[in-house]
Amino acid sequence: MKKGFIGFLILLFSCQSNDNTTIVGSWQLSGSRYGTGAEIISHEFDSEIVINFENNGNYREYTNGKQISDRFFINEKDFVVLLNSKLQDSTFYSYQIKGNKLILDEVDKNGSFICDEGCTSIYKRLKE
Repeated sequence: MKKGFIGFLILLFSCQSNDNTTIVGSWQLSGSRYGTGAEIISHEFDSEIVINFENNGNYREYTNGKQISDRFFINEKDFVVLLNSKLQDSTFYSYQIKGNKLILDEVDKNGSFICDEGCTSIYKRLKE
């Protein structure tokens, strides 16, 4: 079973082209968007938070000099799932790639937004 899952990940990532439509690469947090019930508020900012998605299914997140390393995958509902082995937990995100932007919205495993009014993190692709 484990070998089948690893084989699936290898197949999944080997079929992706090396263009800007893949999540693989380094992304820096550059903005957020959320709703208040009356309006949508967007902020752009400089951040030291960087997440790197690798072809082999590993991800590394760098925040304030600290690094989190674990596994990720894209599930059957097309959500990015970040695994946290230490906490034995997973975080689900719906995602879109628009140009050099990665747009993440945290969702539950069924696809419902975690935030009632939406809370979106916007990352910009870093040049490799």
